[in-house]
Amino acid sequence: MPAETPLPASGFDCLAPPRLRGWPALQAHLVHHVKRGALRQLHASRDGEILLLRLYLVGEESSEQALQRELRASAPDWLTRQLDQHLADEQLHARLFADAIAERGGHAQAATSPEEAPQPDWLSRRKLARWQRLIRSHAPHFSHGALVPAYAIGLAAEQMASRILQRHCALIGTGHALHPLLTRVLADEDRHTRLCSHTLQRCVAPHEEARLALLMREVRNTERGFGITGALGMYLAGLALRLRPGAARPMHA
Repeated sequence: MPAETPLPASGFDCLAPPRLRGWPALQAHLVHHVKRGALRQLHASRDGEILLLRLYLVGEESSEQALQRELRASAPDWLTRQLDQHLADEQLHARLFADAIAERGGHAQAATSPEEAPQPDWLSRRKLARWQRLIRSHAPHFSHGALVPAYAIGLAAEQMASRILQRHCALIGTGHALHPLLTRVLADEDRHTRLCSHTLQRCVAPHEEARLALLMREVRNTERGFGITGALGMYLAGLALRLRPGAARPMHA
C-alpha cells in the first residue's frame, strides 16, 4: 500500500453494505438488472436451472475450502465452534443443491473433502487469486494476522450471497419449486453475515479500525470489478441453453 494513501476514519461502519453513489451506484444498478435477466434465461430451460444450481454448489464448496484452509489454521479457540457450525451449514447447503440438481436430471454430488470439490471457473479463480493477494498484503497490519482479511472477505461474500438469494427469491416467487431451498439457505447466509461482523469487531483492536475500513473498501472494489463480467456471462450462458435445439423445459413449467 503506498505510503501516501490516507486511511479512512476509524469505526465499524465499514462492515455494513455501503451506500453507493456515482459510477458504483450505476454499476450496481446495471448488474442487478442484468442478473435478473440472466435468471430468467437460466430458468427457461432445465439445463439452465441445473447450471444455476451448480454455480450455487461450487460457491458453497469454495466457502468450505476457505473455512478449512484459511480460517481454521489461525483461528483462536473461542472461534473454533463457530467455524464448525459455519462449515456444517455450508456442507448442508452443498448437499441440498446437489440433490436439487439430481432431481432435475443432472449429476452432482457434494464433496466429502476439499480435495473432491469441483474447481471454480476461470473468472472465479481470478477472483480467488485477488483475495489471496489482499490477505497477504493486509495480514501484517492486524494482531490477528490473516484471520482479519479472510473474515473481511468472508463478510463481503456473505452479504453478496444474501443479495443474490434475495433477488432470486423475489424473481421466482413463493410458488416456485426452488423457493423453499433458496429461502432456507438465505436465512443461514444472513446469520453468517452477522457472525462475520461480530467476529471482526471482536478481533480488530481500536488502533486497527482505520486499516479495517481501508481493507473493506478494497474488498468491495474488487467485488464490484467482477460484477458486470459475471452477470453478462450468466446471461449469455442462459440464453445459449434456452435456444439450444431440443432444450428441455424446466420441471416447474
